[in-house]
Amino acid sequence: MNTPDSATWQRTSPYAILFFLGRMLRLIVNNAWQSIAPLFAVTVAYQGDLVSKLILGGILAATAILGGAVLSWLFFTYQIRTDSILIRSGVIKKKQLDIKFDRIQGVNTQQNPVYRVLKLVTVTFDTAGSSGSEGNLPAVTREFANSLREKIGRGDAAEMADDDAPAVPSTSLLQLDWRDMIRIALADRRALIIFAFVGPLLEQMGDRFEQFIEKAVESAAFDASKLDVGTGAIIVVMIFFSVVALLLIMSIASAFLRYHNFELLLDGRTLRSTGGLLTHHEHAMDLQKFQTLRLQQGIVQSWLGRFTMTARQAISGRKQRRGTMFMIPVVTADQADQLRKLMLSPAAGRLTQDPRSALFQPVSRYYLRSRILYVGLMPAMLWATAFTAVWGVVGLVALLWLPLVALVSWRSWQRAGYLHDDDELVCRSGLLGFRTVALLFRKVQRVTVTQSRFQRRKNLASLRLYMASGNVRVPYIAHATAQQLRDYILYRVESSQQSWH
Repeated sequence: MNTPDSATWQRTSPYAILFFLGRMLRLIVNNAWQSIAPLFAVTVAYQGDLVSKLILGGILAATAILGGAVLSWLFFTYQIRTDSILIRSGVIKKKQLDIKFDRIQGVNTQQNPVYRVLKLVTVTFDTAGSSGSEGNLPAVTREFANSLREKIGRGDAAEMADDDAPAVPSTSLLQLDWRDMIRIALADRRALIIFAFVGPLLEQMGDRFEQFIEKAVESAAFDASKLDVGTGAIIVVMIFFSVVALLLIMSIASAFLRYHNFELLLDGRTLRSTGGLLTHHEHAMDLQKFQTLRLQQGIVQSWLGRFTMTARQAISGRKQRRGTMFMIPVVTADQADQLRKLMLSPAAGRLTQDPRSALFQPVSRYYLRSRILYVGLMPAMLWATAFTAVWGVVGLVALLWLPLVALVSWRSWQRAGYLHDDDELVCRSGLLGFRTVALLFRKVQRVTVTQSRFQRRKNLASLRLYMASGNVRVPYIAHATAQQLRDYILYRVESSQQSWH
C-alpha cells in the first residue's frame, strides 16, 4: 500500500470487501421492504416447491450482496493530496468526495476482530459542517492510518506553532477499570428505561405468571394447593429481580464491549481515546476544534459521584450525532477539572464545571415566578374551569398541575446558574441531574439579548450564545449584565486571530 504522501489513485486492501458487505447488510435491514420486493417477485415467478424457492431466493440474495460488495470495492479509490483527500465511489451512481485537511476535526479508527487478526483498520473522518462521519477508508494498515493522522495534524500545527518546536510525547490522562464498566452500565439511560417498564409490565401480567407457576409446579408433581398467595408473590418478586439482573448483566456486557481498556491520551494538542473488547475503537480530536465542553450527571451518576464529559464539534444540522462528540464516559469532579485545564489551556481552563461549586451565580428568582404564573397557574385555572363545566367537581383535579409545575420550576431555578472570566463562560442547568456547558468566547458565532414583557418590567433579560454545535442560554439575568456580556463577547470574537472551528 502506498504512503499518504502519494498523489496517485489507490485501492484499499481486498479485505475492504468485508466493510462494504457489512454496509450493504445494514442498508438492507434499514430498507427491508424495498430489498425483499425484487427477490419475492423472482421467487414467485419461479416454478417449483416452497423449499426450492427458498433455496433459490437465498442463493440469489447471497450472490447479489456479495457481488455488490465486490463491485463497491473495485470502484472505490482514493488519493492523498497535499491538503486534501479525494475519495471516489459508486458502481452506478458515481460520487467523488473532496475532504480538505483544514475541515477535518477528528481522525478515528475502528478495528473489528477480523481486521485485528489482519492488522487492518477502518479510518473515518469527522469534518466541520457535517453531522457525522463524512468519509471512510476501509481496510488500511495501522501504519498508514497513523501516517495520515500525522500528515493532517501537521497542517493544523503549522498555523499554531513553530516548525522547529520539539514534539510533545503522548501523555496518559485517564484509564478505566472494571469498576468503571459497572458504573457506565448503571448510568445507562436505556437500562433505566427498560427497568421502569419491567415493573408495570409484570404487575399487569401477575395473573398469567401465577397460572404459569401453578402449571410448572403441577408438572413437577408438587402439591399446587400449597402455593399460597405469599409464596406466589415471592416467586413473582424473584422473577422480577431476575429480569432486572439479566438486563443489568446485558448492560455491563455492552459497557465492556465498547469501553474495555479505555484510555484517554493527550498527544500534543490532539485528544485521543482507545478502547473496545471485540471491536477496537480509536477516536481523535484536535483540541482547537471543539465547540463546547459538557459535563453531565444523571440520577444514578449522582449517587456514584461520577460524570460524563463530552467535547462537541461543529455540525451542520440541528441534530447532534454521536460521531461529532468526543466522549469520556466516566470522570470524577476533580478529574473533570484537571482535564479541562489541559484541554482549554493556555487561553482558558481556570474556571470549574463542578455543578456543586459555590462560584456559580444564580439567576433571578423571577425565573421561578414567571414559570409558576404562566406555565402553572394560568393553564391550571383555565383547565379547571373548562373541566368543571363538563365533569363537575372532578374537574378540579386539573389544579394539581400548579404544584407540579411549581416543583419542577423550583428545581430548575435552583440548579440554573453561570460563571465566566475573560475567556470562557460556564452555564449550569438541570432538573433531576446536572449539566454544565463551557464555551470559549472567541468561538461564539452570534449573541442575542431577549426580553419578554415580564422581564422588561423587572429589568431582566435572557442571554443566548450560538455556536457551531448548538446554542447555550443564560436565563433571567440583569439586563445590564446581559448587554455587557454580549458586547464583550462580540469584541473577543472580532479581535481573535484564531479560527472558530
